[in-house]
Parts: sequence; C-alpha cells; structure tokens
Amino acid sequence: MRITLKFGLLIIFTYFQIQLHGQSTLDDIKLEQIEQKTIRKYVEHQIEEGRHQLYDIQPSWNRGDDLSLYNKNEITFLLDASLQDVWQSYLSIDPSKLWDNRSMSKGLMLQKSPAKIFYYEDSSAYINTGQVYFLNLRLLSGIYNVAVAFEIITIDNLEMVIEFSYVEGNQSLGVQQIKFIPTDDNSTKIIHTSYFKSNSNFRDKWLYPIFHKKVTKDFHENIKKILISQNII
Repeated sequence: MRITLKFGLLIIFTYFQIQLHGQSTLDDIKLEQIEQKTIRKYVEHQIEEGRHQLYDIQPSWNRGDDLSLYNKNEITFLLDASLQDVWQSYLSIDPSKLWDNRSMSKGLMLQKSPAKIFYYEDSSAYINTGQVYFLNLRLLSGIYNVAVAFEIITIDNLEMVIEFSYVEGNQSLGVQQIKFIPTDDNSTKIIHTSYFKSNSNFRDKWLYPIFHKKVTKDFHENIKKILISQNII
C-alpha cells in the first residue's frame, strides 16, 4: 500500500513538473521584441526580484482589502449607447487597440493560465482575468515615460464592473475600478475610480491625480472612437 501511494505521489509530482516546465516564464520573455525601454527595464527588475513564474506576479490589491487606506480619484464619462452594447464592447475590443492611445502603449501582456506571452503585435482577442499588462505611459507629451503593470482581477457581468490592480513592485499600489451604469435615456454612464498609494505623499497628492486624469480620459476617448467606427454609438 505504501509503495502504491509513493508511486502515485511520484506520478503526480512528475506531471506537475512537466506541466510547469512546459509553460512560459518571465525568463522566456524576448526583451528585444519589446519596443519600450521602460518596459524592458521593468521586466528585468521583476526577474531580479526573484519573480520567474507568471504566478509570481501578484496584484497589490484583492477584493475585500480595506480601500480606506488608499487615496481616491474618480472620473465620469457618458456614452450614447445601451449598457449591454457598451459592456460587451469594452470586453471584446482587441487589447492591442484597447491600451494604445496618445498617453499609453502596450509593450507586453502575460496570461497566467495557461501561461502565455503576448507581445505588442500579438492579439489575445479579448480581456480576461489573470492577464497582466505592461504599459508605457507617455507623460508631458512624451518628455517623461514610465512603465506600469497591472492585472485584470475582476470582470463582474452581474455588477457590470471591471477591476485591475497594480501589481506588487509597481510605483503605485491599489486598484482601478470601471463601473457601467444605465441611464434613463438608454445611454451608459461610466465611473472610473482609482484607489492608489505610493511611498511619496507628494506624488500621491500632486502628480498622480493630474496624470491619471489625462491617461484615463485618453483611454476612454480611444474606446469611444473604436465604438464609433463600429457603429455602436
């Protein structure tokens, strides 16, 4: 019986080792395929910090964590289309277009399960939980560039909420929530709320709100243009 049990455990262990070995890791990332220097350095830093498996990258905020510990910034948008049309469009837009606008560009996306690496030119067809995006933010008209990374942690079809958390090791920690609400005239209100904190009070009070407003506005304006081109609005 003991021999059978040990043999069974050995088979299970070997199976998971094979599965793990066959999956993509951060060490497999081809840095030369990432255009943005900021993102290349960001990935190198993650590896230097001992993160090798994709699951080593963790969100800095999870549902249930105390939001009162974070600063809050909220912006509201309005789209002249039904809730269902807007919601489905946000979920189905190619991420390579979703995160590419005047203020940001996507350099890399990691999918945790199954572990897979997507570069700029690769399409994942839609956003999903467990996806980690590495973006380059072009601030001050490109004079200053900074890399950020966040993980899609929630897509709630009932509450109509998308949440993405900055990953551990990012300059800012916290979560951004996009809430979709129907209006009386069959339009859709979008409330984009950011809960954030860093090790700099000056950054949190003066810099983050200004740049976040600009980046968030460009993000949703870009999606609006896509929806117009698709005759959704």
